[in-house]
Amino acid sequence: MANENSLSRYIVGAYATSPNLVTWDEKSELTYFNELKKLPSIRGLELPFWGESLHPFDDEWLLSNLDPKWENVLTCVPGTMRRLDNDPYFGLASIKKNSRIEAIKFYSKALECVKILNNHFGVNKVLAVQTTSAPTNTQGNLYAHKKLLFESLSEIVSWDWFGSKIVIEHFDAAYEYNPIPKKGFLTLEEEIDTIIEINEKYDSNCGIVINWGRSVIEFKNVEGPIKHIKDAIQHNVLCGLMFSGTSDNDNNLYGAWSDLHMPPADYLDFQYFESESLMSFENIKNTLLACDYNALDYLGIKLLAMPDESTIEKRIGINKDAMILLDHTIKEIDRDI
Repeated sequence: MANENSLSRYIVGAYATSPNLVTWDEKSELTYFNELKKLPSIRGLELPFWGESLHPFDDEWLLSNLDPKWENVLTCVPGTMRRLDNDPYFGLASIKKNSRIEAIKFYSKALECVKILNNHFGVNKVLAVQTTSAPTNTQGNLYAHKKLLFESLSEIVSWDWFGSKIVIEHFDAAYEYNPIPKKGFLTLEEEIDTIIEINEKYDSNCGIVINWGRSVIEFKNVEGPIKHIKDAIQHNVLCGLMFSGTSDNDNNLYGAWSDLHMPPADYLDFQYFESESLMSFENIKNTLLACDYNALDYLGIKLLAMPDESTIEKRIGINKDAMILLDHTIKEIDRDI
């Protein structure tokens, strides 16, 4: 990882545990951010780009409340999903020309947000920009094609991103064992092929980010992330790993095989955990053993606080406990080595 300080090693998708994921109350958000800043393990935030501005409610508020030491990642997933609600063809890999053009415009706005963030701090504060290979494919309907993803990325990598890395976050693709995908974007193989072609043609350094929960959802198996990690490593394109959980049953608030960023399973004396989560200590350890996590551009977590009425204490505690769990896992692996 670019930051060798083990005390601040994780990118945190804190927007998912925010009390203002869909609403805006400055007072509660300020309390939340102030508590986040007390967590020493945070390297930076995974900031959501919803499609128009750096912050869905108040750019200046975000700029004034980000820790200037944080190195951040901009994820374009939230805005992509919002646009897909209105246009099922929206995305960089779209077979519909107008929808693909709109997606490229969408990423040009993301670039403007990178500029705003960097201008505020005077240096590049965005490690990576997470893209997707939207729109959704199912086994019966093909809306996306890797050739068109290549065309879109060819334009995007030609822009000056001020040192931010362009990456594709992989989602659950449609297969026989995943016939009704949660997201259903291109397969990892198609994304890897595209990244390799882009890097070779443009001498760029685009990469792949694996989200633990989304790979589990695709395979309906905890071995899914390990397979995806090994495939990406084999082609030298793995650059990030984010831990979000899921469950194989409905006996919880998050549901079965849901892409709702379930917190980890219980561990030691954790107060904030989900007993039905598949993201256990052992499964996290097996996943980290599949890669050289110190060589990744970033490692992180993205977790959702449920129910909606969760206290700020719980929202902070979910992130704190998950980072402690990762710390303990890495410490055990390093000790064994």
